[in-house]
Amino acid sequence: MSAVLREQGFQVEHQGATWADAEALSVTVPDVIVVDLWMPTYDEEALALVRQHAPDAILAVVTALDAEDATRQVADIGVDLVLSKSRPPDEVAALIAARARGAEPATA
Repeated sequence: MSAVLREQGFQVEHQGATWADAEALSVTVPDVIVVDLWMPTYDEEALALVRQHAPDAILAVVTALDAEDATRQVADIGVDLVLSKSRPPDEVAALIAARARGAEPATA
């Protein structure tokens, strides 16, 4: 995902593999945060903390769940994008880039 985000013009500053990593990285106030909804388990509290630490960042989650189901699951947290893992990574990155430019719907 980092490579395809770079291809879309993003500067990838940090990467993490756990919710603790996501929480720690969110305090750096990035422009965009992309997390796997189940990394390796769903943690609603951690996702809410990520949103709290970076309220102005675009918060995108990728998931193997049905996008509509996942959107309902995270609706109260303020996630900006819910993206299906069934999409090719370059499409996911393009959708994130489009949202960053203000041109993409919240579920794809």
